[in-house]
Amino acid sequence: MGCWETIRQELRISNFKVNHPVPHLFLASEWQEHPVACVRLWYVVYRWVWALYHLGWWAVSLAQEGGWNAPIQRKGYFFIYLTNWAYTSIVLMTTAHASIVTNAWLTYRRTAQLPKTTTLRLKVLWVMQNVVFLPALLITAAYWSAVYNPDDPIGAINVDVHIINSVYVLIDLCVSATPIRILHFYIPFVFMFIYLIFTLVYWAAGGTTPEGGTAIYPIMDWENLQVTLPFVACCAVFSPIMQATVWAVHQARVAVRERCFGSRSPLAPLPHPATMDVILGRDASMESVNERTPDPVTSHIV
Repeated sequence: MGCWETIRQELRISNFKVNHPVPHLFLASEWQEHPVACVRLWYVVYRWVWALYHLGWWAVSLAQEGGWNAPIQRKGYFFIYLTNWAYTSIVLMTTAHASIVTNAWLTYRRTAQLPKTTTLRLKVLWVMQNVVFLPALLITAAYWSAVYNPDDPIGAINVDVHIINSVYVLIDLCVSATPIRILHFYIPFVFMFIYLIFTLVYWAAGGTTPEGGTAIYPIMDWENLQVTLPFVACCAVFSPIMQATVWAVHQARVAVRERCFGSRSPLAPLPHPATMDVILGRDASMESVNERTPDPVTSHIV
């Protein structure tokens, strides 16, 4: 399939939906066998490593908000920043992903079965991944280009939530077999829009930063719409562009795998137990028929 045909297929209206014909992709790595025969233990470990890593840094970041000994009221400011909203979503998504993959691994060990449809939990996971991937890249780009003050020291937490967040996204885009849809750009946009409404309500209610400022971020100052509105417009324009970029990384991953290991054919789980029962039942019935059918020679002798 050519490049333009691939893009045309990708832009079909049906791809707005959170549904996929090959649900096993959410439980597998791009670099394991295809068709996928099972959930790999190493992939379960991979998912938990990231989940625990992000959870640990999130806890440290919250504990250090305003200083280790700051009162609870001061630590509440942690939740007014988009960076922390996005990093919290990373923690929730990676933990959910690790839990779902672990459950699938345990289920497969018992039943040798993989999901045949995009279940509700897989749909929720796909939404969460879309919420994580694009905002992480946008936050990294916006922070270092428009928010960061060169006079401020760069601490470990700052590096984690403004650099490692995007490093994780790029690594996971290369490792995971999770599909990406260009037309899912509206999902992270809704997330960003909800945060935008929060900042407006927070400002209107008299909320301030820990330092007493009225603008949570200089580029999102509701008292200076000449700065805020162009930034909002840029986010609206760049959301589809960034989603298309993420999709391009996903396509490059698939192309590299197919060039190295051959075409990725549709995933083919083992037969359903009911199907096996039918097959075994048919064999058993044939055996019983053979047992009941007398041998022609023997019957003639008798």
